[in-house]
Amino acid sequence: MHTVRYRSLCLALIGAAISGPLGANAADMYRAPAPTTYAPPPPVVQPNTWAGFYVGVNGGYAWGAGDDSINLPSGEKGARGDVDGGFGGGQIGYNFQSGNFVYGLETDIQAGRLNGKSSGSDGSGAYTSRESTDWFGTLRGRLGYAFGNTLLFGTGGFAYGGANQKLDYAGVLFDNNDTRTGWTAGGGIEYKVSQNWSLKGEYQYVDFGKEDLSSAAGNTIEGPETSFHTAKIGLNYRLGGSSSYEPLK
Repeated sequence: MHTVRYRSLCLALIGAAISGPLGANAADMYRAPAPTTYAPPPPVVQPNTWAGFYVGVNGGYAWGAGDDSINLPSGEKGARGDVDGGFGGGQIGYNFQSGNFVYGLETDIQAGRLNGKSSGSDGSGAYTSRESTDWFGTLRGRLGYAFGNTLLFGTGGFAYGGANQKLDYAGVLFDNNDTRTGWTAGGGIEYKVSQNWSLKGEYQYVDFGKEDLSSAAGNTIEGPETSFHTAKIGLNYRLGGSSSYEPLK
């Protein structure tokens, strides 16, 4: 009787010793892993740079800057009409940037009608003078300084355009209708409203110099200077930019 009780007690103790660690290990083996929280990656922030290609449109107003008189065949001076008018066109360019300094090239082409007209007479006869510039363009360098979203810049280079000048003096027509070349200089301010888009205001002086006016008989007189001031506003779009950007400090 005692032997049976002893065996039962030993078996119970052995079973408890075995089942304890094995049960714990089994419970650990099938325990569900703790949930893992994944944070989304931070958004890619594009640096605010002026570098790269851009294209845009512009429009503005021009007014004459030459002498207010014209040469007449008699050797006298005649009154010259004010040359002015509106224009519109587009531009394309490329910027490089080093720190706050921005430099590059820009070309633009404009269409419009800059007109001037006058009439009068001297001791030898009556005259009528007409001038017009129907289109012009430039190829310029730009150098500027950027701070925040603002760029201040100067610009200058080559200018070209179509000029038409006529003088009817005592029934004889003197004229010149040609593509003229010259130079331009100016400056402006540009402001980024986003990484891709910017607004600008710009002034340029354009000078094509003087050319002679010729009659059908081969006579010539010195024509008036073709030069004018321009003031324009424009909108540029930068290629390859992003709508998410970091403002310049």
